[in-house]
Amino acid sequence: MNSGRLLDLLFSIPAFVAAFTIHEFAHAWTANRLGDDTPRRMGRLTLDPLVHLDPFGCLMLVMAALSGVPLLGWAKPVPFQPRNLQNPRIGSILVAIAGPISNVLQTIVWVAALWIFRLVADHNGLDWKAEMSLPWAIVMIMIIGITLNINLAAFNMIPIPPLDGHYVLEGLGPPFITDIYNSIRPYSFLLLFLLIQTPFFNQILAPFDMLAMRIIYLALGAPSY
Repeated sequence: MNSGRLLDLLFSIPAFVAAFTIHEFAHAWTANRLGDDTPRRMGRLTLDPLVHLDPFGCLMLVMAALSGVPLLGWAKPVPFQPRNLQNPRIGSILVAIAGPISNVLQTIVWVAALWIFRLVADHNGLDWKAEMSLPWAIVMIMIIGITLNINLAAFNMIPIPPLDGHYVLEGLGPPFITDIYNSIRPYSFLLLFLLIQTPFFNQILAPFDMLAMRIIYLALGAPSY
């Protein structure tokens, strides 16, 4: 087993747990606020990670992290009934984008935390650049939090079921979009798996990786590129 990958996995656990939990909670909270109490009745209106994390989805993430093979990971989708929303069409879009928006907000929190920690560390003479030191480990966890949430927000807006982006396109597009989605829904997991194996997937996320790196450089007080 690659020790570097194991270390990356350990550092990523706080960010993954927070990102997935808050993402799904945001869906549940928004649906409940817009008139659908399904998430609340299903016990999803909570920040308890054990309620939202999917064991098999987490296992796939671990396998991907340790093997370096692109695999899909996921949390438990939040069930909601569009017909219960005050405005089913617009409401479904708002419920869908609530998840990615939560990841954007988490990115802001991680960036602020990284910036403040770097200032405090520098002020107190803590060398956060020294590998395997505690300050370095804290910085690495925050960097992963920033990168993960930016990419998770972008990935979830891809308009393929069951990702959030397909609800947005379905709500904004003509009626035949729904028919197309209904026809491909049984194969959506396979479609996503095939997509992430292609160079095109890397091209989709490349601008967001670049954005994450620029933000991290600024938070660390390093020259951008």
